[in-house]
Amino acid sequence: MSWVEDKVVFRGAIRRSGNSLVITIPAELSQRFLLREGQELLIYGISRKGPDFEGALQIYLGYFIVHEKLPVVKLKVKVDPMKRGELYQVLSEVERSYMPSMANHKQVEKDLIELEFMFGAITDGGIRRVRNIEEVKELASAIEFKLSSSGFQVLEKSIEEKIVEWRNVDPASISKAPHKLLEVVRWRWEI
Repeated sequence: MSWVEDKVVFRGAIRRSGNSLVITIPAELSQRFLLREGQELLIYGISRKGPDFEGALQIYLGYFIVHEKLPVVKLKVKVDPMKRGELYQVLSEVERSYMPSMANHKQVEKDLIELEFMFGAITDGGIRRVRNIEEVKELASAIEFKLSSSGFQVLEKSIEEKIVEWRNVDPASISKAPHKLLEVVRWRWEI
């Protein structure tokens, strides 16, 4: 994977602070990367020789890691092995209609499948609004009804909270998200 440079470039000046030299990171960049005072980072000196000698400082922030607390609907469904294809069609409809951020299924026995629908704000396609637990309870009932009316027996249904780790989120998407997202998301830079 190659590095991608941001389109915005800032000019700055090196200043003295005690025995060290310091640079100022513009507010736009600190917000874009969700930088915090006291945050650890690495600074590399890099250079290249062509017709001219060029030098640069690379400030390495590390890996951006996000933990999201989200509601999860878990269902255990009894499925005749001959009707498994029909179940997957119903699950596709459920995903299109109720838009969970993630959906998983696992076969635990010959005729028993565990379904898990996560209703978070972070998705591979971007940030959605945060859903409250009451809304997720209604969605769980609708999913259960859809499965039952399609001929599948729902043996268990539960709603719980789970913490999901994301490692592919651009900090800019979180910094631009509604304030409500900050109630369910924690992030850090890890070197």
